[in-house]
Amino acid sequence: MASPSTWLLSFSSSVYAKPRLLSYSLALPLAYNTLQNPNNNKVERLICRADFSQEAPLASAIGACVLSSFVFPVAKRVEEDEEENSAIVSTDMRLAAMGIISFIPYFNWLSWVFAWLDTGKTRYSVYALVYLLPYLSSNLSISPEESWLPITSIVLGIIHVQLEASIANGDVQTLAFFRDTSKKRIHFHKKHSKGLIRNFFNPLPLAAAAMAPSAAAVKVYSTTTPTSPSEVSVKRVGTHNGSFHCDEALGCFMIRLSDEFSGADIVRTRDPKILAELDAVLDVGGVYDPFHDRYDHHQKGFEEVFGHGFNTKLSSAGLVYKHFGKEIIAKELNVDQDHPDVLRLFLAVYKSFMEAIDAVDNGINQYDTDKPPRYVNNTHLSSRVGRLNLDWIDPDQSQEKENEAFQLAMALAGEEFLQSVRFHVRSWLPARSIVMQCLEERFKTDPSGEIMVLKKFCPWKLHLFELEQEMKIQPLIKYVIYQDERGKQWRVQAVAVAPDRFENRKGLPEQWRGLRDEQLSEAAKIPGCVFVHMSGFIGGNLSYDGALSMARTALTL
Repeated sequence: MASPSTWLLSFSSSVYAKPRLLSYSLALPLAYNTLQNPNNNKVERLICRADFSQEAPLASAIGACVLSSFVFPVAKRVEEDEEENSAIVSTDMRLAAMGIISFIPYFNWLSWVFAWLDTGKTRYSVYALVYLLPYLSSNLSISPEESWLPITSIVLGIIHVQLEASIANGDVQTLAFFRDTSKKRIHFHKKHSKGLIRNFFNPLPLAAAAMAPSAAAVKVYSTTTPTSPSEVSVKRVGTHNGSFHCDEALGCFMIRLSDEFSGADIVRTRDPKILAELDAVLDVGGVYDPFHDRYDHHQKGFEEVFGHGFNTKLSSAGLVYKHFGKEIIAKELNVDQDHPDVLRLFLAVYKSFMEAIDAVDNGINQYDTDKPPRYVNNTHLSSRVGRLNLDWIDPDQSQEKENEAFQLAMALAGEEFLQSVRFHVRSWLPARSIVMQCLEERFKTDPSGEIMVLKKFCPWKLHLFELEQEMKIQPLIKYVIYQDERGKQWRVQAVAVAPDRFENRKGLPEQWRGLRDEQLSEAAKIPGCVFVHMSGFIGGNLSYDGALSMARTALTL
């Protein structure tokens, strides 16, 4: 006779294999078939003396335990000391042991005690008690003459254990709502490694269906060996191994936010044969073909740009954003992709976040000059991602360690991308309508039309430059007045010549700069003055009328 373990488990030879539970139609050992008399070849007619009304509550309790496993699944966890590509993780070993114990009469309830001790989940201690009670209620008898419940609990216990294993391995789909909830219960390596990625998606409403799989478990590996029958359908996105950059880390993150590649595995390799088998390839392969989801930018003759007035050559991240960015933003707004706000945000996020990633990766200087920079800036996102590469002094230079570092790079780049999207959706977009209204009322503030008053403070600078062009504003705004609600004072701020420049269209007067309070009020001949910055870009007054007088006077000096 085969051992119980051969009834329960079957292992694939894959490096990502999981123990697969076999069919529930396995024959039980003879000891379980209490209706068969081994002394003769006929089946006796037995009378079951069980009282159904007394045993129904226990039967209901067993059924409730089985149902709870289906409705409230326990997320599979990976231990700190196990490799992410291990054939068996601790959850699988526990389920295998539970499966064997569940076949042992009188002791099958111990399988749940084993689960309780291994996981610390209180529910398993309840399961153990529920499966023990049928023995106690029948005075440790498993004869159906006394009670049908012990035999039933044994059979249901076997099925219950196999159900837990099937849910853990993904063979059985639980109720969708609770499955999505359980995916958010992630156990992390204390050093953020071993195949799991930090859950930084917290407040983003951008389509839980797209976000949750990305947060759950990002698999990054360097082989395409099939993992298991339940995972064959998982999409695989390829990028190169070796040193990584911000563009492919961000590109891999973003493409997993799309419906098509939600929860995709990341395969890091340069092998053309392997890359050809993958569903999408980023930053390697020498092909840009969006119809086949190939997004490389290194090949000769590649000059793709974002369009819409942007002329910076795209990186792999820019290519992914160009083809999937509208989908991501539409999910955040919960609107269709053809909604006008989607295009507006699509362009704004590219301008304020994505274009710099493209430019840095392609070696494009920010300014047209041959002069060396006055200072070095290694604090931008591309630099910070680059520092996550393995240091040459690290003792562990393995591919596994490199893949772990790439996961952290995806997390870092993705977190800042989502922060940018969140800012533009929640703050930047609502501010646009405020600035537009204030621009339309500028002549009510001052006949010159060069002073704008913000009725409610909001991010205004980028909107002002864009709306001036769209609305063909002439003359251009020189000063913006707004209330500083924290200090209950009013500010008058000079408008810069461009969003990324420090020079002003018309700074506050030289003779005011660096002065404060009464000294400033006397010099400006305006009561209530508080300060003017040394650079002349901003000043303050105790009242709105005082700030407006400062702006009007500054126009004439």
